[in-house]
Amino acid sequence: MKIFNLPDLGEGLPDAEIVRWLVKEGDIVSLDQPMVEMETAKAVVEVPSPFNGTITRLLGQPGDVIDVGAVLVEFDGDGASSAVSETKTAETQTPNNEAASNQKQNVATGEVFKLPDLGEGLPDAEIVRWLVAEGDALSLDQPMVEMETAKAVVEVPSPHSGVVAKLHGKAGDVIEVGAPLVTFAGNNTPVAGEPAQEAAADSSADAGTVVGAVQVGNQVVTESASAVIKALAKKLKVDLTQVIGTGKQGAITQQDVKQAKKEGKLIGSKVVSEKPVIAAERKVVEDANPLSFKASPAVRAYARRLGVALSQCKATGKKGTISKSDVDAAMQTSSGVSTPASRAPSASQGLPSVQVSVDPQTVRGVRRAMAMGMTKAHATVVPTTLMEDADITAWPKQDSLARYVRALVYASKIEPALNCWFDGEKFERLVHPNVHVGLAVDSPDGLYVPVIHDADKKNATQIRERVQELREKIETKSLKQDDQQGATITLSNYGSIAGRYGTPVVSPPQVAILGTGRFRSELKLTAQGISQRKMLPLSLTFDHRACTGGEAARFLAAVIEDLQKPN
Repeated sequence: MKIFNLPDLGEGLPDAEIVRWLVKEGDIVSLDQPMVEMETAKAVVEVPSPFNGTITRLLGQPGDVIDVGAVLVEFDGDGASSAVSETKTAETQTPNNEAASNQKQNVATGEVFKLPDLGEGLPDAEIVRWLVAEGDALSLDQPMVEMETAKAVVEVPSPHSGVVAKLHGKAGDVIEVGAPLVTFAGNNTPVAGEPAQEAAADSSADAGTVVGAVQVGNQVVTESASAVIKALAKKLKVDLTQVIGTGKQGAITQQDVKQAKKEGKLIGSKVVSEKPVIAAERKVVEDANPLSFKASPAVRAYARRLGVALSQCKATGKKGTISKSDVDAAMQTSSGVSTPASRAPSASQGLPSVQVSVDPQTVRGVRRAMAMGMTKAHATVVPTTLMEDADITAWPKQDSLARYVRALVYASKIEPALNCWFDGEKFERLVHPNVHVGLAVDSPDGLYVPVIHDADKKNATQIRERVQELREKIETKSLKQDDQQGATITLSNYGSIAGRYGTPVVSPPQVAILGTGRFRSELKLTAQGISQRKMLPLSLTFDHRACTGGEAARFLAAVIEDLQKPN
């Protein structure tokens, strides 16, 4: 018997919580096969098998907290005691042609494709819209569905060629990672809406057809209506991912494809019609491209429930974001009925554009990641904050954010102790030669901290371009993991909204964060007498385990020195 103990999952934390088992007792697992999802303070991590073997015991249930080093899984290393193992052994002794036949039969019984981790370590994602329908014949890597994670909208491709038997979920549903997303039809799997016997007959008669129609003698044999649509789209060179169906249950009709040809929705084109259409069955107005409009997942779901297209909404939220009240207003305009919700003051009248409810709201995505990060920081960092003002009267009109980044780079060269990572478990620190500045960015979905990598090698223009690029990625939900990793020190410019001083939170393994407050005019006594000066409040929080007070004070003094230069 072999025992596998929970390892350190890379964050130096003493334990982790079981989210979900991906295997069960009696299963044969191979080296590096994912066995369980464990939730740390920052992310959900898949724990792989350390070797080949048969699982004899799983220690713990979903929700249990397991200490690092505690037993997690017990194995029967050679698999001799498992009936499943005997079956596996028998399969390995099967001739190659029979093994291939068995594998083909497994696919024929219908394969379930489960939602994979979309690259952010989050436990779920929301369906934005399906790009395929039940009964469609798919090719390898063909986009099937758009899924919205905490920070991006991702197209999920088909893992292989096949016919869609069932779609698990509809637009607005939240699907957990590892849960069924698409079931593919096999020889014995009926497609939704077809009798099982008819489906079997169709599959047995299949002589290796291709998507579209097949010429047999002088007859043309059609696979299905969706296959015909695909063939027509291929002939007209229409990109079906840009076409919104007006048929039953949102299915794409031949007329839709022909209309798309007229509108220029061709393969390789970027033309997307924003004209809303009405699905005949659902009577819900949808936008051709929902990503053209900025709105949180909750607001998108709310709009779908009311049948309101985002293109009908006048955005009054911050930075052009559509709020719930904007959806209510659009609903009132289209129906001509005044509802209590539509009469409520909008965000433009001073109220926040958040969904207000007396019912508990599950915190997901960016807010969940933020909450977990703050929890870890509170549990591990020993914070101390120094506050001081910088006289920036001599500044010409310029981008203040680029100056803040430059000042951090300058101070990091003068006092490198704050541009480092600290491991509280091993009591080790890593002082970085380059400066990678994390930039705290507020958004309706929560707090993002993208990174300006190699800020010490960029000039003011390059920094401004990088900041603009990161902001656009946040707005379009196209921010990648690489854009948010590797920060060595963080900047929080909360003064652009409100606030003079603060106690910003250090995000481990970093050891420092600089907060910049709101400018103020102040009368000061100088050598030339009393004069009005422009003052910038600064708040530097540092982890006192890794930095001394003297190092932090010298760092802050260097920041002030650079900020007080005219340019």
